[in-house]
Amino acid sequence: MTTRSVSRRTLLKQGTAAAVATGAALMGGGSPATAQTAVQSGDRGPNVAGRKFRGVVSTGFGPNTTRLVDLTLLPISGRQVVIQTEASQCCYTMCARVLGTQDPPDPLGPQAPVIVNDPNEPTIQGHGGVGRVLAIGADVKRVAVGDRVIVPVTAQCGQCYQCLRGRADRCQFGVGAKTVPIATMSNGTKVVQAGNIGGLADYMVAFEEAVIPVFTNASSEELAMLHCVSGTGLGMVMTLAPVEPGSHVAVFGMGPVGLSAVQGARIMGAAQVIAVDPIKVRRDLALKLGATAALDPNVDKGWDLVARIKTLCKPTDRIYAGGGYQVANRAGIAANIGPDFVIEAVGYDRFMPKVEAGPDPTGMEPLAQVWQTTPMGGHLCTCGVGFPTQAKVAFPVGQWTNGSKTHHSSQFGGTNSMRDMPRYIRLIEQGLFDAKSMITDKYTLDNVMDAYDAVAYRTTVTAMIVMG
Repeated sequence: MTTRSVSRRTLLKQGTAAAVATGAALMGGGSPATAQTAVQSGDRGPNVAGRKFRGVVSTGFGPNTTRLVDLTLLPISGRQVVIQTEASQCCYTMCARVLGTQDPPDPLGPQAPVIVNDPNEPTIQGHGGVGRVLAIGADVKRVAVGDRVIVPVTAQCGQCYQCLRGRADRCQFGVGAKTVPIATMSNGTKVVQAGNIGGLADYMVAFEEAVIPVFTNASSEELAMLHCVSGTGLGMVMTLAPVEPGSHVAVFGMGPVGLSAVQGARIMGAAQVIAVDPIKVRRDLALKLGATAALDPNVDKGWDLVARIKTLCKPTDRIYAGGGYQVANRAGIAANIGPDFVIEAVGYDRFMPKVEAGPDPTGMEPLAQVWQTTPMGGHLCTCGVGFPTQAKVAFPVGQWTNGSKTHHSSQFGGTNSMRDMPRYIRLIEQGLFDAKSMITDKYTLDNVMDAYDAVAYRTTVTAMIVMG
């Protein structure tokens, strides 16, 4: 038997050839497991500079400042990824800007946001989306050409102060980052994307920190529920304050965020999930998706709603057998009984609903109810946005300082995109998370204003933009 030695140079050549072959296989429909090999092989995709596309662009604030326009892509830099958009969910928090009723940012006051970017610069709207990678910059490592990806509303760089401490929902790469131009309008004016991600356009051009590769056959519409609303709802009950099996959960607000939280609580094994919303269609959908009770805040009003929820979660009064004191105050509310977890997904009414309206469009009363419903030792998670900059809510000082309630405030519901998106996708694949039932209407880019109108006035639960 003859032994043949193989030189190191020959092995390196063979390895390079194999890498090129597997990269080509990926482009031809090969296994997603070869994605990193494709990156290493040098496949960066076509030169996209000069490519024409359409996007929903805001050029200021006020009526008729947002419209669908023709755009031309600019060259990309080292860490940018060009994604051909397939689906993008319409978030309620963008309705005011898209429909022209939002005021410019308020630069004054102690709670005013930091204004990094020119609020009037032409901006492609959207909170991310789902698509397929068309081209990548020379420094990109996370994804390869041909990958399916989710572009979530919050990036995960893995290196900033917040990411290193397990709070990638607060990743500093996206929050307050300077937006960069990715296209030009027909007159040569440069255009940026909201949060450097966009979504309401044929193409997204995101930095790789905001691009999550996914390896699934789930539909793009289902996946697009995760890039903002469902990622928020699931994150609050599965990541931020994980619901314990057999626990009681109350969820205020049955938009797609709250409905996702209802499903997440059911998946986590909650014994009781109480849904609160003024709109009957949404309460009915909550019951279909896993809620055990659905309450109308226009029927059980004010503190009566708080007392009703607490009563539904009443334990035994035998305190030496795992029970609790049943003593209530003059309003009939016992401070030490109630749901183990209380979820706020209400926010602020920027538009008066054309269906059943809640009792308080400012969202202040629901916030107070969420606090009061939470018992001593309980957890409350909040995610509501859109409140006026200087709005304030007050709590009884004794409960605030000595109430033993744990408040979990979140951005994106506490979701860590790189870690959690694959978990959420597996829930869709196994039929545990029903994304389809929450997609109540589909639109194209040509009808984007109709989509946001339906979302703004609550005549749909979720409007999905599906690209042609």
